[in-house]
Amino acid sequence: MRFDGFSKIVDKDWIQDDVVMISIERVAEMGEIIPGQFFNIQASAAGYPMLRRPISVSGYDEKTVTFTVKVLGAGTKQLSEHRVGEVIKLMGPLGNGFERVKAKKVLIIGGGIGVAPMKGLIEKLEQPSSEIDVILGFKDHPYLTDSFRTRCQRLALFSETISGFRKGYVTEALEEWIKTTAYEMVYACGPLAMLRRVAKTLNEAGVPVQLLMEEKMACGIGACLVCTCKTKKDDFNFKLSRMCKDGPMFYGSEVIFDEN
Repeated sequence: MRFDGFSKIVDKDWIQDDVVMISIERVAEMGEIIPGQFFNIQASAAGYPMLRRPISVSGYDEKTVTFTVKVLGAGTKQLSEHRVGEVIKLMGPLGNGFERVKAKKVLIIGGGIGVAPMKGLIEKLEQPSSEIDVILGFKDHPYLTDSFRTRCQRLALFSETISGFRKGYVTEALEEWIKTTAYEMVYACGPLAMLRRVAKTLNEAGVPVQLLMEEKMACGIGACLVCTCKTKKDDFNFKLSRMCKDGPMFYGSEVIFDEN
């Protein structure tokens, strides 16, 4: 089911100078929501910028849906300026989210604002049947970490600029941990370079990984073909898949990354 209409903002919380959590009323017509799905949100009532902004779901319950928005440009800035009590226009849930498979050993990897949908995922994974490890990487100070800390057995936090956290890349911890832990499923979301390295490492290790791909989107429903990526068609050919319609979740074994 895809809802296209208005919903009221019921809560707003700045968690960093440029990162805000916005919760809206969960309208019944939205139907089922799956972690990893997103909504296309109109930035302002004035209709500028014209294109809606695709924002992943970072949490939901029976009454609310929460988005974590990083202010990166004019659209997300206007979206962040909405106040509690105002209504926003949005469409969703859109795309294919994560497949929550039964697995004893699970690893979650998030980078940057890609941490937000991973929060939505870990809150919905079966507990306590899964033993969950988490690796998160940030440019500056980490955020949303409490949601992971209370739900995982092991947590590694990386920051490029803030002391007191590990320096380097999340893939360093990944390469360390897969040597000693037999993960049955890995979930990851973050910058393209991170996902490329994660997929390569886990494909070579024979460990399944679900990647939540990020790309600029326009329509959000697969019509404009802006957000395509290469995926395997067979052993010798590839096809262009639409991240918003065919994804944004793809298995690491099916995505073809361009080499830089």
